[in-house]
Amino acid sequence: MDVLSLIDSLTQNYPWGPYLLVFAAPFVQEDAAVIGTAALTALGKLALGPAIVAIMLGLFFSDIWKYWIGWAALKNDTGAEFSKKSKVLAMQEKVESFPFMTLIGARFIPMTRIPIYIACGFFKISYAKFCLFIAITAAIYVTIFFSAFHLLGAAMAEQLTWILPIIGIGLISAVLGFSYLKSRSNT
Repeated sequence: MDVLSLIDSLTQNYPWGPYLLVFAAPFVQEDAAVIGTAALTALGKLALGPAIVAIMLGLFFSDIWKYWIGWAALKNDTGAEFSKKSKVLAMQEKVESFPFMTLIGARFIPMTRIPIYIACGFFKISYAKFCLFIAITAAIYVTIFFSAFHLLGAAMAEQLTWILPIIGIGLISAVLGFSYLKSRSNT
């Protein structure tokens, strides 16, 4: 049984089931969840509106709890002592000066999300501001991927829709390549 048949079967038996899976998927792997959901909506296997709501809520809730790991680390004597080191204080100043840009970078630069989200809690960034910025960056991220999949999907004939996952992998590779080149130019 292929994935598309599984989605069709799940939708027939539990109309809300695929959207629950879409909501839960970012807790496992955010990029794959967004790309997979965008591909499924472009293929017409999921309704666009409910899928966007489910993926946005999944991204938001899978991200905001990570803040509390950093907050909890400050309650520990070792964490509190670590927070006083000069390099940590310098990093804190940068994050506090540019919290939105820091979270935009975290959203689009692989392997930085969890450490930066934890750092926001560790550096005591306003939780309300953190949640707002997480919601905005998630909306930007989802908009980019869904737009790309739907625009490219609309431009292709139905028999070429198998290429959408390849495009998603290409987009992730481009983001990774850009991030790598940018990090190399900053050193």
